[in-house]
Amino acid sequence: MGPLVRFPDALQHAPLGRLVSIAGHLVEQRWGRYLAEHHGLTSAGMRVLLVLLRAGDSTHREMAERCFVRPATLTGIVDTLERDGFVARRRDPDDRRTVQLSLTDKGREHAVAIIDLIHSNRPLTSVDADPAKQAVIREFLTEIITSMSDGDLRRLNRDSESDTEDPSGSRPC
Repeated sequence: MGPLVRFPDALQHAPLGRLVSIAGHLVEQRWGRYLAEHHGLTSAGMRVLLVLLRAGDSTHREMAERCFVRPATLTGIVDTLERDGFVARRRDPDDRRTVQLSLTDKGREHAVAIIDLIHSNRPLTSVDADPAKQAVIREFLTEIITSMSDGDLRRLNRDSESDTEDPSGSRPC
């Protein structure tokens, strides 16, 4: 955490969007290290385990759709999970082209431990340990997530409508 700790004044005056971006990046890095060190998983591997825990056995194609990756991308992720004993693959006896994925006992144990940690609601800092401040932070982050998600959808809808309505192909910025 070198430069960020040495220059707190710069952070005090940084725009909130920049702070959210930096914080998100650092949390993602720390989470990735935790998953690797304590569970032997990547973030992508964790997503597969959590989907299998929630949805049950799944075909390779269904899992790719649920994880928002291409089936070819999922193959490498599942290869690693299978090698490390987290998931099992089996061919459908009626259609050998179909591969079913399921959690092993080890995979279930790690997925449950990760879910328990995610739901533990332990404070990340001394600031969010204060319930009043946590409520403000939660409201702020929820607003960012929902407004950006909705904004992306509105923009995509607007762009697709303008594609059909304006034959010149020009779009508003």
